[in-house]
Amino acid sequence: MNSISVLDSQYSVRTVFTNNSDWQSHADWHRTECRNAAFEEYLRVPLNHVFYAYEGHTGNVLAVTVENVGELEAMDKIEIPERIGAYDALVTDIPHTMLCICTADCLPLFLYDPRQNVAAIAHCGWRGICNGIVSNTVRAMVGRFGTDPRYVAAAFGPSICKRCYEVGGELMDAFAKRFSSQEILSLFEARTNGKFLLDTRKAVALELLRAGVRQEKVHDVDICTLESDDYASLRGEGAYVEVRRQMFSGIVLT
Repeated sequence: MNSISVLDSQYSVRTVFTNNSDWQSHADWHRTECRNAAFEEYLRVPLNHVFYAYEGHTGNVLAVTVENVGELEAMDKIEIPERIGAYDALVTDIPHTMLCICTADCLPLFLYDPRQNVAAIAHCGWRGICNGIVSNTVRAMVGRFGTDPRYVAAAFGPSICKRCYEVGGELMDAFAKRFSSQEILSLFEARTNGKFLLDTRKAVALELLRAGVRQEKVHDVDICTLESDDYASLRGEGAYVEVRRQMFSGIVLT
């Protein structure tokens, strides 16, 4: 396991993102109880609750509050009640309540507001970005918890980088709904084979700046999931990466 040191060293928050060796060394890694115990041991923080986002590449955000923390205590990504619906980001102000997502090339976005002591995590694939997951997460922090975006610290976990993320030109139409033509030129780099290289990290950064987060507060661990053998990669394996082998990312208020 690894952490976002720039957050953990400065703020009252602890972070984690897993690597391939974690599921290789835990026979029951697919079980929520096994992962949660491993997270608690690594973070050295008591975890009263652990929540997993119910990801669907949406722009939906779930606020975990005092009102619903008891009701949602037993939630698991696979067994979550359908009535709640998909959501790709979690926000909370409750200490010792860990928020988790899982990815396999998509960008894990960690957010922390030190003034209101609010933490958030978001699953940012290209569809989620186009559906507003980044701005919606910041908006949830502002509207529900009184966050001032100028003081939010943001960090990118491991994700596929622009050098490796080859996509079709049709994605430009989807991005045109949220980005200007000039911004799209900076996000997509044409290749000689008619494809494009997409920079999702820059897209997330642009969305954060638009939401009011300061550029100097945005950090990147600069790890590519396809270039590294240590992390799950949908592109690298060429087939669906089962849930237990995906990279889990989490954040918890201490």
